[in-house]
Amino acid sequence: MVAMSDENVARLNELLLAERAGVEVGAALKKNVPKGYFRNHLSKIEADEAVSCAVIERGIRALGGDPAPGQNDFAEKVLALPALTERLDLLARGQAWVVKRIDVLLAEALPEETLEELREMRREHVENIDWCNEQVAELRAEG
Repeated sequence: MVAMSDENVARLNELLLAERAGVEVGAALKKNVPKGYFRNHLSKIEADEAVSCAVIERGIRALGGDPAPGQNDFAEKVLALPALTERLDLLARGQAWVVKRIDVLLAEALPEETLEELREMRREHVENIDWCNEQVAELRAEG
């Protein structure tokens, strides 16, 4: 076990609260779109966020910390927006925020398993950012 770093546990808990909100965003957004590719990708984002929660919780425990309860207010902010394009745009920016936080953690002395999972989590978030941005551009071109 790697020695606990209060700062890294705090960083991971900050991500955990955001990822839990991300699960809620994915679930809520897919309720309002018809079945098909678009909805399937929102389900993928929701699932990615749920996996991220598990990854982060394992990382926190590997450092000897305790996962924080609850989530942050990101879902509330996204779901308060009236248009799908605005919601997807904010979701993409939220995913980019997570990538920046992961980049900081990847430079830390964390257990190798945690680092590997964070690299994968980062890759998934970058893919989701690209998809959200593509959808926003398409929706704006249509409308």
